[in-house]
Amino acid sequence: MAQGTNILQFPFISVGNVRAEIKRIASEDTINLVLLNHAKDRMDRRDITMRQIQNVLKNGELLEAIKWCSDKECGWRCKLRRVTAGAEVTVVAKLVKRAENTCLVITTWEG
Repeated sequence: MAQGTNILQFPFISVGNVRAEIKRIASEDTINLVLLNHAKDRMDRRDITMRQIQNVLKNGELLEAIKWCSDKECGWRCKLRRVTAGAEVTVVAKLVKRAENTCLVITTWEG
C-alpha cells in the first residue's frame, strides 16, 4: 500500500454498546479515560473539574446521535450533558480502540 494511504477501519464495538462502555470507563479508576490537551485547557478556563467530567460521562443525557468518526483516531463520538455541582456541563467524548477501549475527552463547556 502506498505511503500516506488511509486504511479503512471498521467499528470495534456496536453503536448500541458505546454509551454503556463510556459509562463503564468513567466509573472505574482507570488510565483508559484520557483528557486531550484541548479539554484540559477548557477545564482550566471554565473551572470544570474531573469529577464533573466523570459525572457527565457516567450519567449525562445524550444530546445527539452517536457517530462513527474517522478524523485523527477512528472511534465513536458523542456529546453528553448533565447538571453537576450546580452547573450544566457538556462533554464531547470519543470512544477509541487502543490496547483497550479508551474514552477520550475532546472538549467541555458549561451550558
